[in-house]
This record gives sequence, structure tokens and C-alpha cells, in this order.
Amino acid sequence: MLSIDPALASGIRLLVLDVDGVLTTSHLILGKDGEEIKFFSVKDGIAIKFAQHAGIEVAFLSARRSVIVERRAEMLGVTRVHQGIHAKLDRVREMTRELGIELENVAYVGDDLVDIEPLEAVGFGVAVADSCSDVLARIPNVADAKGGTGAIREVVEAVLKARGDWDEVVRDYIARA
Repeated sequence: MLSIDPALASGIRLLVLDVDGVLTTSHLILGKDGEEIKFFSVKDGIAIKFAQHAGIEVAFLSARRSVIVERRAEMLGVTRVHQGIHAKLDRVREMTRELGIELENVAYVGDDLVDIEPLEAVGFGVAVADSCSDVLARIPNVADAKGGTGAIREVVEAVLKARGDWDEVVRDYIARA
């Protein structure tokens, strides 16, 4: 179970999510004509909506490019979608400047080598359970869930519970359903 200091949690203003292996499982299915199929967790999608409702900006940040990612972002109302980015920490810094916040106000969820720099630089860096061994060796906060299977839900729940916002966000979500 993830935990975060309430003071740190109260300052989180941006949640940056890697895509392949974090928002999705680490599997990529390619059809005979080159079409991609990715698996996203509905629980993670609801958690993204919870974060947004609580005033946390959400961004997708991927080293790969995929139309499917754009579609998922559109479904969830995520407007910050950055694809084809290998210098991820540089892009996270750009987003913090745009939002007028510091790196300590960022939660970042990643799973692979390209995610290590931002995971170490932000206020709350979280690795998914099936991250590569280098990430797991360096990042102390590890979700119980694997990528694409509820890890984002764990992160959002930990932040919102530490902030004292969880019950109200859930109540509002159920009232709107």
C-alpha cells in the first residue's frame, strides 16, 4: 500500500503518467495490418477523473507515439498529451513552468529506464510493480499493482486520502453517476 506524507500530498498539482507499461499493460498487440491494441484499466481511468475533480492536472508522457493514446486522453479529458518524448524530465520541467509550480508539486508514475530521471526529480515518484529492475532498485515508492492493472488508482487514492479529499471526491463521483 502506497503512502505519502500529507504535507507533500497537499502540494501535488500535476500527475504525470508514462503510458506503455503504466497506463497500459506492458503488452502491445499488433494486427496483421499494423494496427495496435493496448489494454487500459477502467479503474485507472476513474482515478484520473478523481484526480482532475480534486484539482490535479493530469498529463500523459510517452516515448512512443500512438493514436490510441490520443483517443484515451480524449475519453478522459486529459489535454496534456506528450508523445515521442525521450527527454522526459525536460518535458516535466516545461510543464511545471507552464503551470507555475515546482517539481515537488509533481507526482510521476513510470516503469522503465527513460522514467528514472523524472521519478527521482519529482516530489512523489512511483514505480509500478512490474517496472524494470533498475527502476525498482532506485525508486522507493512502488505500487502493488502492475502497469495497466490499477497502479494509477493506487497512486491517486494515496494522494487524495493523504490530502483528506478521498471521501468527498468519491461521494461526488457517485452522485454524478
